[in-house]
Amino acid sequence: MNNGFSLPSVSVECQKNDCPLPPPLGGRLKFSILSSGSGGILIDAGLSEKKLSQRMAHIDRSLNGLDAVFATHEHTDHIRGMGPLLRRHQLPLYTTEGTYKRACHSLGKLPGFNPIRAGQFVEFGELVVEPYATPHDAEESVAFVIHYRGLRLGIATDLGKVTAEVTSKLQKLDALLIESNHDVEMLDAGPYPWITKRRIKSDVGHLSNEACGEMLSAVKHSGLRLVVLMHMSQTNNHPELARITARQALGQDDSTKMIIAEQNHPTALMAL
Repeated sequence: MNNGFSLPSVSVECQKNDCPLPPPLGGRLKFSILSSGSGGILIDAGLSEKKLSQRMAHIDRSLNGLDAVFATHEHTDHIRGMGPLLRRHQLPLYTTEGTYKRACHSLGKLPGFNPIRAGQFVEFGELVVEPYATPHDAEESVAFVIHYRGLRLGIATDLGKVTAEVTSKLQKLDALLIESNHDVEMLDAGPYPWITKRRIKSDVGHLSNEACGEMLSAVKHSGLRLVVLMHMSQTNNHPELARITARQALGQDDSTKMIIAEQNHPTALMAL
């Protein structure tokens, strides 16, 4: 299978069983592509179909042949380009009833809608998508664990806090894409209005570097081969601060490769 999980800024391909892994887009506009040979899925679409296609071309991938599009929640940076993309490629949307209720007016008429729930597995051949509930200021938001031929990829972004439920879902992963949104001191001293700062730091906001480190400490194990730090604020964080905190959380074992997702361009596919 010549394919890969792809988020907009890190492209990862795993060679075990020819299964690929994804690439992320840092702080604002988000999407991720997971392909599995005969098809694939798109998770979120914060870019226009045209821009998304251009970015995927940089990693030698395309939107053709997708099976479905998944939405984690209804915030604009996750669904801005979703409606036109679904209509152009005649793809079904998979998301929760709560997300669809909030997003349906901005999405417009869709080719198909398939409701999902946390804990309800969705299968596309050997590719299995496991949604899990997330603490975020959205209506019935979810993130995903992707299963493929014995490999497990976790996606953990847009989380207000580290919970036992989330950490239990993210055990024994081969790769983890995790939010490291802000440095608390930089956020406090930064230019955002007080109400925005309060929302970001709330239990339904975003993970700080320290909270990201807490999560990594809870899920690290000898088989975790890749960690991607993503959804990183350009205003309230610095990549090196996030890297140091995450590396300390992972401990002395440096066998886990770490990548920081960049916001404006994809990287080359990387083997796992």
